[in-house]
Amino acid sequence: MDNGVFGNLDRKETVKAFEQYLKDWKLWKLKAMRNFPTVGSPNMDGQPHGTSYDPDKQFVNHSEAEYQWRVRINCCKSLMTISEEDEILGDILLHRFIKGWSVVRTLNYINDHYNAYMSDRTFSDRQEQALWEGALMCPDDSVRARKGKPAEYLRKSCG
Repeated sequence: MDNGVFGNLDRKETVKAFEQYLKDWKLWKLKAMRNFPTVGSPNMDGQPHGTSYDPDKQFVNHSEAEYQWRVRINCCKSLMTISEEDEILGDILLHRFIKGWSVVRTLNYINDHYNAYMSDRTFSDRQEQALWEGALMCPDDSVRARKGKPAEYLRKSCG
């Protein structure tokens, strides 16, 4: 998959950035739950109050956080739909980085679910392949690192 279109990407940095991108799904989900929009009653007494409610900003913040955690899961699920081989790759990403399973638990699941019987080394190679292919199809360009430049995603923080 290293053709002219993606030849200017630093594979190692891109994989590292996409791994962190997937791991951050939980932070976004918690933020979405914390930022659930509330609408305050209008203030009728004419006195100034310390907190103001901006429902539009609350809805935007909630929607952005909701989108961010869902898009990470959809990256894994989308990878599963490309081909039968890629279904395993999507499952590896989903279980390792979204569900937070250990390598051993994920490897056992893959071997049982797909009758794959892969070794630790093969699993490691497939996980790296899954991270690379997932990063290429990810809608967030900041996870893709150009050669000689770090990925923007690693420099930003969650919200």
